[in-house]
Amino acid sequence: MNKIKYSICVKEFDSGMFSVYVRCEQFGKSILIDTNVHVFHDEWDGENGLIIRNPNARKLNLFIRKTLYQLEEYELDYDGEFTLSKLKEIWDGRESSNDFYSMMEYQIEHRDIREGTKGIHRRVLKHLRKFCKECSVSDITEDYAKGFIRYMREAGLNQTTIGMQIHVLRCYYNIARKLFGNKVPSGSFDFYHEKLSDRLKYKMKSLTDDDIRKIENYIARTDTPSRFIVTLDRFLFMAYTGARISDFASFSPKNFTIENGKMWLTYTSIKTNTGVRIPISSIFDGRAEQIINKYLYRLDDFFGIKKELFNARLKTAIKHAGIDKNVSAHVARHTCASRLVNKDVPVTTIQKVIGHRSLKMTMVYAQTSESTLIRQLSI
Repeated sequence: MNKIKYSICVKEFDSGMFSVYVRCEQFGKSILIDTNVHVFHDEWDGENGLIIRNPNARKLNLFIRKTLYQLEEYELDYDGEFTLSKLKEIWDGRESSNDFYSMMEYQIEHRDIREGTKGIHRRVLKHLRKFCKECSVSDITEDYAKGFIRYMREAGLNQTTIGMQIHVLRCYYNIARKLFGNKVPSGSFDFYHEKLSDRLKYKMKSLTDDDIRKIENYIARTDTPSRFIVTLDRFLFMAYTGARISDFASFSPKNFTIENGKMWLTYTSIKTNTGVRIPISSIFDGRAEQIINKYLYRLDDFFGIKKELFNARLKTAIKHAGIDKNVSAHVARHTCASRLVNKDVPVTTIQKVIGHRSLKMTMVYAQTSESTLIRQLSI
């Protein structure tokens, strides 16, 4: 990293007066950022870079230093290569408008985040504009945040979606605080103390062992429609391996290998870029391997699914299997983790199967049930 060097300098802009700038230097080049502070010649101490003999000298010097520190903070907080042109672009963007939505839109497109994440953030911005057509950075108050939560509840959004959207809004609120300083109200989200476990409570739905057996028995029946069998086999494969639907849809025969008589599933998660390697001959008595062998000569068709279409078909198939629960592809992933917890599998092993980058995420599943507690303490 070639860090930018920051210093204070002045330029004469009128007879007898100086303008104060922050000089930013990198790779032998430099740019000047105007602090909008102007002083008379005899008020400037060039040797120490300070304003003197001015009734507001202390406050003006503090303001100039804050400008320098703010520029440096942009550099330190930026993910990726930071250049003088990027610094000027960010600073000019800050100066051009106090519109929160414009700032958010600009940051979404220019931040170093995944395209999928950008898509989520764009949808949040769309909701914000529906909630309130215009919004300056000074409008992001506690009342605004609470009003947005009420709007989402009235729109019928579930708690998980609300928590996610507030998380995104707070992210750009914090960016605005850095860009616009005191123009943005402080403490706008102090009221919102949602724990990770609470935010994921809705997501933590999973099926029981009895539910899984019901599905397996329904598939085994001779009168079960073939379209339901394929849909439920796909769901069960995700429940046996913990794979996300985005990863499932990317699988091909190349992801499966036989080593020492055991079948392994190896892939890199699309969402987290985490490597996952699972012995599917061993996990859950090899049920995932049985499904692979069942569709061995048409695996590309088996894995070729779209999330929205699959979830719609799954809801119908699950009801026909006799399960009265709201089930989606993601429930399969939580089912896998929860069943492994109940089988006393170490949480670090579950982390490897699920493909979490952080053990903290896996620990959400590790809330011991009463039956597991009794079994573990029977020593």
